[in-house]
Amino acid sequence: FSETNTQEVGVDEGDIVETDGNYVYVANQDGVRIVSVDDATVVANPELPSGAHQLLLDGDRLLVVTSSRSGSADTVVSLFNVSDPTEPTLLRRSHLEGSIVATRSVDGVARLVVSSNFDQRLPFVQPNQFGLDEESALERNKQIIEESNVQDWLPRWFDESGDGSFGEMQPILPCENVAAPADFSGLGLTWIASIDVQGNGTPDGSAGIVSTGDTVYASTDNLYVATQNWEWQFGGPVVIDDSDSTQPRRDPGPPPTLIHQFNLGEGTDATYVASGEVEGRLLSQFAMSEYNGDLRVATTTDDWGGFGEQSESTVFVLRPNGDELEQISSIGGLGRDEQIFAVRFFGDVGYVVTFRQIDPLYVLDLSDPENPVLDGELKIPGYSAYLHPVGDGLLLGVGQDANEDGRTLGTQLSLFDVSDPTNPERISTLAIGGQSEVEWDHKAFLYWEPDGTIVLPVSPGWNDCGVAEDCLAKGILGSGGGVVVAELNGRELAARGTISHASPTNDDYGCWNPLQRSIVIDDELVTIGLDQLQFSDRQTLEPRASVAWGDAEQYGCYWYWEG
Repeated sequence: FSETNTQEVGVDEGDIVETDGNYVYVANQDGVRIVSVDDATVVANPELPSGAHQLLLDGDRLLVVTSSRSGSADTVVSLFNVSDPTEPTLLRRSHLEGSIVATRSVDGVARLVVSSNFDQRLPFVQPNQFGLDEESALERNKQIIEESNVQDWLPRWFDESGDGSFGEMQPILPCENVAAPADFSGLGLTWIASIDVQGNGTPDGSAGIVSTGDTVYASTDNLYVATQNWEWQFGGPVVIDDSDSTQPRRDPGPPPTLIHQFNLGEGTDATYVASGEVEGRLLSQFAMSEYNGDLRVATTTDDWGGFGEQSESTVFVLRPNGDELEQISSIGGLGRDEQIFAVRFFGDVGYVVTFRQIDPLYVLDLSDPENPVLDGELKIPGYSAYLHPVGDGLLLGVGQDANEDGRTLGTQLSLFDVSDPTNPERISTLAIGGQSEVEWDHKAFLYWEPDGTIVLPVSPGWNDCGVAEDCLAKGILGSGGGVVVAELNGRELAARGTISHASPTNDDYGCWNPLQRSIVIDDELVTIGLDQLQFSDRQTLEPRASVAWGDAEQYGCYWYWEG
């Protein structure tokens, strides 16, 4: 059976679907359902708090991380024994003070990255708030600090027992485990809660840093938290123009990205290592990659996220030196007047896709981390937003076809031969149509290597099939979308077919919601939507059975016209 599509081998990522080959665990907004593969029935629906759920399955343990908005503890962690999936047993439920940023798991230890702020305990004020001028606001904030104690600045947690009663609120992160960056990065705290999933489930506040955090990357050894420089959050640093002291002006420099490194030790241990800074902004977690102890980081520097006339992209190499992530090299000038749409690192090779009107695919030689080299580039219309390895010297791209003016024309698969890094070639394409969630969520992508099966969800887009007369998704775009199934035959992409969960409600209108995940179990392809799960033959794509757990409308379906 297939597993969650993750960035790094050996590093699991929380997702909305898990399977052990016999049962499928599905999370949506109203809980988790356990579905028997043999019987195609829901065998259990364990009680959970409302919110968005992430799942981690480790043997006979299921960890559910819930982003709850009730109360001051925003993250709820539930650990179940699922040795008998028909009767899951709650082992522990803990409430953490803070919002979940990301969930990772290495060697049976879950690492929850949590962001906490303490507005209720530390009600700092801003100038002009409550009619306060700058001096009055400053004095009020000084008073708040003087009256605070160390526990006011640290996150807390409490347990919830099986009868619904709550334990005592207590600190979870020791003060000595909290680092402070050299540059002010906000008053919040980003920290790691570590849980031994095969243990008793007690969360351990392993390490933290006084900083915001929004992008997380983890290797098997280290975890990195990145954020835009705090002072840029509200428009960038402001300096006074000497020629007119009453007129502030903005610093013209680009907003940097701050990166904090934590080492993942034995058991639930984690320690802060170092912090560094690079110019520009990250696309996603894929913009970071660790190799031989160095961190490669790809960024775009532009005019606040747009296509600035002076935008360009750079790959930096950072190396820990004491408590600093030191920049040891960089290679810039990638995609001038463009921005990064996809990036992927494999070993000592990096691939960067930028786009504005055409799609340059850059191949970088990073074998000498102190002297990165641009090996080759390929310029083609459109872009790839997700890159996936599919064999020696082959790279698959999921993105959009486009015309010469940069107008997108629908989802497209592209197969690249990168065996010669100095001369990358696109050797096959397949017009899909519409738009795919894979462009922004890699977990929606499935590649089943044993037979080269490729599955991705597709929903209607502005261009549907674009200029293609018969794109693969054409038959399902008019009824709300579904998944498209393709295959890799050697060096050629081929269409297989489509699967749809669309459920019309009357003669003229239909209610559909996008399919979110696909998994392989033996000879079946399992497709999962918001309101149902379907088993189909992996070869013929004919449905065998489906399991529905509610009206699609209650899960925020979209309406389409069938007339």
